[in-house]
Amino acid sequence: MKILRQTSRILAFLCIVAVPAFAESVTIFAASSLKTALDRVIAENDLDAIAVYGGSAALARQVAHGADADVVIFAHRDWMDWLEIQNAITAKSRCDVTGNRLVLAGPVDGPLFTAENAKDIIDALEGGRLAVGQLSSVPAGQYTAQYLTNRGWLEPLRPHLAETSNVRLALALLARAEVPLAFVYASDVFAEDRVQMVFKPDPSEYPAIRYPMALTATANAQSHEVARRIMQSSHVFMESGFAGIPKNQTAWCQ
Repeated sequence: MKILRQTSRILAFLCIVAVPAFAESVTIFAASSLKTALDRVIAENDLDAIAVYGGSAALARQVAHGADADVVIFAHRDWMDWLEIQNAITAKSRCDVTGNRLVLAGPVDGPLFTAENAKDIIDALEGGRLAVGQLSSVPAGQYTAQYLTNRGWLEPLRPHLAETSNVRLALALLARAEVPLAFVYASDVFAEDRVQMVFKPDPSEYPAIRYPMALTATANAQSHEVARRIMQSSHVFMESGFAGIPKNQTAWCQ
């Protein structure tokens, strides 16, 4: 009996010290355009994290409805603002982790051109569709809509659009030659060798593209370290085609 009691104590002790080894993984909900860079950040830092990718709008709604997420990174500030109003994130943890640029992409072996008006783009489509993220909810689509509206091109182009639920689907349509052109991010072009940038919109004609990151209100204890490692990986995002953020911008992750 004495041996049995000692064995039980040893097993109980082992169970206690083993608990940290089974710490819960951190779940990151991230905009689909981040996939290439964020996968690399997770791998290079050996983070115990699982990334779930999708459209920022869809992910934000899931978080607001109680989805099991610890860290969120979106491609538009509006959706993080919305989650903050819902008290679904920790506001003081919020910062902008990287930036991007809007580009018009075409097949890698296709011609470059300068779009002077909507007709130039319509002619280049040659009867095909222009792939874009959903104009009302997908960040890349929202930036595209703002740019086209500022240029006076949205209404002429609207009948020629193929709207998608996230920007990587627009990129996929182009890469598979199902559409001749797509408005995507510069980082998307960097990640897909079957496409190239054919036209670069003037950045002053659409809002600055920023990727806000925050911890959710229910984030687990390991989330702080994961977020810190992501903050420290700006070089990975830059090497993946994203844009830097001026350090004098107070929202920049420091």
